[in-house]
Amino acid sequence: MTVRGIIWSVLLAVSAVISAGVSLYGVWSAMSIDLRQDTALSVVYCAMPILCLPVLLILRPLSRSTFVLSLMALTFVGAYSVLNWRTCSELGYCESVIATVMQTINADATLAYFAVVILNLVALLVDDKVGVWGYKS
Repeated sequence: MTVRGIIWSVLLAVSAVISAGVSLYGVWSAMSIDLRQDTALSVVYCAMPILCLPVLLILRPLSRSTFVLSLMALTFVGAYSVLNWRTCSELGYCESVIATVMQTINADATLAYFAVVILNLVALLVDDKVGVWGYKS
C-alpha cells in the first residue's frame, strides 16, 4: 500500500466515524423533536443526518457519495436554519436571517456534516486509484 493509499484509508475511516456521530445525532433528534409543527421540515431535519452514514457506506463510487452528501448537508443546513428562524422569531430574539444561518452553520452537527464532506473531497484528491480529474494519470 502506498502512502497515498494509507492517507486515503485514514481519511475515509475518520469520515466514517464522524458520519456515524452525525447519524446518531439524527436518531436522537428524531426521537426528541415535536413533529406536530412544521412536519415536513422536521422530517428533513432528522432524515438528512440519519442518512449520512448509509450514504457514505453504500453509495459508490466515492465521487458520487461525496456529491450526494454535499447536497444532503446543504439541505440539512436549509431545514435547520428555517427551524431555528421559526424558533427564534416565536421567542423574539432573532437578529437577522443571515445571523440565524451563521448560527446554524456554527452548530456542532452542521460542522460535523461538512467535515464528512470535506474529508471525502480530500480523500478523492489523494486517491491513488483515481487521479484528480477522475481518471488515472
